[in-house]
Amino acid sequence: MMEKFIIRRFLLMGIIPSLVFAHPFHVSITTFQMNPVSNNIEITLKLFSDDLEDAIHHEGLQPINLGSKNENIKSDSLIFRYLSTHLKILLDQKKYKFNWVGKEIELDITWCYLEIEDVNMFSKGIITNSIFIADYQDQLNISHFYKGKQMETLMHHKDEISDTIFFNERDNK
Repeated sequence: MMEKFIIRRFLLMGIIPSLVFAHPFHVSITTFQMNPVSNNIEITLKLFSDDLEDAIHHEGLQPINLGSKNENIKSDSLIFRYLSTHLKILLDQKKYKFNWVGKEIELDITWCYLEIEDVNMFSKGIITNSIFIADYQDQLNISHFYKGKQMETLMHHKDEISDTIFFNERDNK
């Protein structure tokens, strides 16, 4: 009986930490939310922190050491630089730039917040999302776009980093 307890405890000590820190899949989730009051698009990205650190390192940028006491003081600007290179949006053929709002680190996840200001009415959007695709062949980037009562979802991967969404005219308010 004691032997089974020791074996179970040993297995749990080895398995649980590996589940927390390792992930066998590579997925990011980006949410675009049109704010009808401010006419801004609020963007939230949910990224695995280790993937973000690896991608920034592979781009030749400085290590950022997310969430540690040695976190690079330039980590926000390095993350923003990376995201600005790998996330693009065109609305009715007009290219928009993002503003950095901030980030939060929650265990092994980094939440990044961006914003696009003063967006005019639009009915067509092209989103390009190549985040982490150069680093992981199985990377899947899911983009949800909410505008009015309409929600569109795009799946970006190595074979298709850009895709188009269409919105109803009644959702242009």
